[in-house]
Amino acid sequence: MSTPTPPSQGPWRVLGGPLGTHTSARSRSVAARASLAVALVAIPVLVAIALRGWCLVNGFAGQVPLWRACYSDLPAMLQALKSGGQTGDPLVTRTVLRLLAVVVPGSEATGQSAFVLLWAAMALLLLAVCAVAVTVYSSDLLLEGSDRALLLVLCPALPLGLLISGDLVGVTLMTVGLLALLLGREATAGVLLALAVFSRSIALIVVIAIVVQELVPQPRRGSGPRLRRLATGFAGGVVATLVVGVSVGATSLTRPITQWWQAAPGYGSVWVLPQVAESSPPATTGDWLRRLVGAAVPPDGLMPWVALGGWVLAIGLVGWLGARSWGRPTLPDLALLGVCVVFVTAPALPVQASLWLVPLVALSTLRWRDMLIWAGAEVLYFPMVWLYLGGLENPSRGLPAGWYAIFLLIRLLAIAYLGWRVAENSRFVPPWARAGDASF
Repeated sequence: MSTPTPPSQGPWRVLGGPLGTHTSARSRSVAARASLAVALVAIPVLVAIALRGWCLVNGFAGQVPLWRACYSDLPAMLQALKSGGQTGDPLVTRTVLRLLAVVVPGSEATGQSAFVLLWAAMALLLLAVCAVAVTVYSSDLLLEGSDRALLLVLCPALPLGLLISGDLVGVTLMTVGLLALLLGREATAGVLLALAVFSRSIALIVVIAIVVQELVPQPRRGSGPRLRRLATGFAGGVVATLVVGVSVGATSLTRPITQWWQAAPGYGSVWVLPQVAESSPPATTGDWLRRLVGAAVPPDGLMPWVALGGWVLAIGLVGWLGARSWGRPTLPDLALLGVCVVFVTAPALPVQASLWLVPLVALSTLRWRDMLIWAGAEVLYFPMVWLYLGGLENPSRGLPAGWYAIFLLIRLLAIAYLGWRVAENSRFVPPWARAGDASF
């Protein structure tokens, strides 16, 4: 006798409970769930615009945007995008932003605000695509009645980084690429994932997770042709991107790599803590701890090797979990674990990096409780990093270094928690939950 499947609880516990027994089949359909998710994507976009309200009215220049927590990289890029200059973004992301910048009149304060609002409209469209992809993906893999797309559109961390950079381009390409792979469109998935890699290199973890899932511990039946089609599409996407990159200038391809290799420890990373401690003023209590941490400033040239070590560790853990004959995680779980490891060990972890975690959490086996624990840490960290950066020029108004270090560690521990929960789920979560229930 089979055990009845527990109903999906998720946010419906707050909104009135799960769909009832007599609900029509149309209300339970994939189209109905996708329509609801698409309608709800306006919420994070409107919240993101509200967070930048002061800057949209008064401009993004100066230190005030840090105090107001409405800072964005997009206005500073506008002039370079319109003139064909370098912005430091990977090729695909920069190309999309440049196409948007063409229609923006001017590059002064008014033009910058218009550019941010135009990107907000673009983000609305991209989020709608992600919501549909997550809905279709979960409806094919997960139990009927599970509402994984709501973990995407209602994630509290989603609005924080939407209007800071163009990372959502790569996030969308990655999400749709996973859906194409599930639907048996391996060549299309390869092209989309290649473009995602050239939007931000973190998407390479997804490609590695796919290879691990298909080949370890032994090749699946039919995995050979699947991987060949995926590899063909991926190679085609890489070649097309390289051709476009060379046509607009080879530096458009090499500059992000050069910047990454020469980068010093940045904010959001655990490796910046010695620098934070060294630059903090002496204190009457805990001064010995400040000096101890400050003495551990990493030498020049070490950070690229630390980053590579993080990638090696991520690939090793993904391969180890994927190679087990018992409790093997799903593909989104493997990808989420790898991304978490890379983020925790990264030389820099900006606020907008959380965008890459949101769709993977929605596609994974994690519950609402896990998502909210992590997202809560992101929400706590968001205003603190701006207060700390604003205080570098005006210490009397800024967040003390010690408090910034505490909130930074809380965020990193929350990201590590996601990876740990993925590993635990593959061993202890019952089959119905592993299939995709999102209840508390």
